[in-house]
Amino acid sequence: MRKPIVLYSNLAATLAMLGFFLLSGLMGTKVPFLADPNRSLGTEHLQGRVIVLDPGHGGGDPGTVGVGSTTEAENVLAIAWELKGLLEKYGAEVIMTRQNDTSPSAGTQFSGQRNGQLAARVAAGNRSRAEIFISLHNDWHDDGQIRGTSVHYYKGADLALAEALQRGLVGQTKARDLGVKRSNFYVLRNTNMPAALVEIGFLSNAEEARLLARPSYRREVALGLLAGINAYFAGN
Repeated sequence: MRKPIVLYSNLAATLAMLGFFLLSGLMGTKVPFLADPNRSLGTEHLQGRVIVLDPGHGGGDPGTVGVGSTTEAENVLAIAWELKGLLEKYGAEVIMTRQNDTSPSAGTQFSGQRNGQLAARVAAGNRSRAEIFISLHNDWHDDGQIRGTSVHYYKGADLALAEALQRGLVGQTKARDLGVKRSNFYVLRNTNMPAALVEIGFLSNAEEARLLARPSYRREVALGLLAGINAYFAGN
């Protein structure tokens, strides 16, 4: 569908916006929300929000080691850093359960405990002022042809967040939509705030494993999650 061109209040602003959309088209960049000339990308709903990003695994636990050149722990940490930067740009406060390739339980009371890494993640969220908790993962299947993205929830309060993240992520990346699923994951079951666990692609699928190793695709994932988070807060 042909999109109308909006003329802004002065010629310079109009030329700047036309240049932005032309450059976006040439580079294949997708805009995650409708642009408002008075608000940067319509992200006013992110201002002042407190968000926990939980990159899965880390330290001695690489997570899924698939058919590509990178591990699950490496992929989701890179995506979390991309998303953190975007969220902070639009005024949100971001808490990360890990910021490098270490276990969240290292040096804490949970070190060495059964499920200690998971308990440390939940504790970081529950002791914060966070409004939402988002755990990032990659998936695996014995059938290497299986591909796509899904988002998981557990509590009733989680569902709206999971649905918004799935719509944003699939809309931005055009990944196969595997839907929103209710799952009994530790970090979903034990967090006090709305929480969602995002399975971003399958490292058992060669094409998705290659994509997830690329910084450009990781940014697309971050943009999709940003759109979902913004939509969630817009509706709440």
